[in-house]
Amino acid sequence: MNAPTCIPGLFLCRRAQIMKKPTSKGSKPLARPRGASGNASDQVVRTRRKLATARRELGTLYVALDSLKTGLLLLDGDLRAVYSNPALREIFKHLSPEQIRKERPPYRSMLEAAVTDSRVKLDDYVERRLAWVRAGDPTPMDIPMSDGSVLRSQLATLPGGGRMLIFSDVTDIVRAAEEMKRLATIDGMTGIYNRRHFLLLADHEWKRTQRSRRPVAFLMIDIDHFKEINDNFGHEAGDRMIVHLANLARDCKRESDVLARIGGEEFALLLPETTLDQAMMVAERLRQQVLSSPLTETSPAICASVSIGVAADDDVMRDVSDLMKAADQALYCAKRAGRNRVLCSVAGAAAPPLQAVAAKATELPGEQQPLSAASRDR
Repeated sequence: MNAPTCIPGLFLCRRAQIMKKPTSKGSKPLARPRGASGNASDQVVRTRRKLATARRELGTLYVALDSLKTGLLLLDGDLRAVYSNPALREIFKHLSPEQIRKERPPYRSMLEAAVTDSRVKLDDYVERRLAWVRAGDPTPMDIPMSDGSVLRSQLATLPGGGRMLIFSDVTDIVRAAEEMKRLATIDGMTGIYNRRHFLLLADHEWKRTQRSRRPVAFLMIDIDHFKEINDNFGHEAGDRMIVHLANLARDCKRESDVLARIGGEEFALLLPETTLDQAMMVAERLRQQVLSSPLTETSPAICASVSIGVAADDDVMRDVSDLMKAADQALYCAKRAGRNRVLCSVAGAAAPPLQAVAAKATELPGEQQPLSAASRDR
């Protein structure tokens, strides 16, 4: 039996008729595959949803940042302000957060406005701040304000080259740190350096003079008969006498000299750029000043004197402790020689001989006893 003959034209016509045949009532037409226009429409919808979500998240973030008590400033890659919170306005009294978001001012103009308004007191404030922000330096920077407060500014680098600056008031912290430093370096009673800090400064000065081959001298000062002052006039009078001597010694020294209380009634005075002869003149001037300046805060006024040992550096000394030991030995000898005098150590021997400037210094009445000014005048 022969195979049926295929007629191509007839087959195509029949197929077309089948494709055009209407569907029965109630049936759905075949779904057409989605094209490029459908995909684009879905993409627009998804993008709008993401933008709406981002706006809500940004609004939430702004609310949170606005509630911070620390000042906050955001800069874009061109260092123009794009956001600030209300706390920043309270600090610098310049643009409001709304103005900053609307105008986006350059950071330089904000710095210049702060200087113009006298909110800060740094001569090079603008250039220093700009260099710091450009460098993205994370090291905090303290800003002294004209009202006496201190702001601490911290910097963070953001993606795209932006910057985030945080400003917080650290006045209490800075003042507490300064007070701790003061307590660690200053004698609480007299307001001059204490022994510990004096030794650090003296060692530093000794090393400097050794490098430069410049002279340095040292005075060891002690109030004569201090125990008798406490016994006869009370410990409060003794404390006032210590403060009185500190004030007299402060008036006799130069700005470069280093004065300290290193014991109960004992003081030290370091004299940079000073020879032994010059140091002896300083010591004698101080001795005479104390003798002629009774303590008048008490009733009756109290007269006192001081003994002073003087030493200057020489080739035998190895460090500042040798200088202090030489002056201390001179002070000991001044005490044994009758007090109220200046003696110095002379270089050239393991046990330096002593030389007196005031060998016949005025002695207090009653040999060793301090008296009130009224008693002395009788």
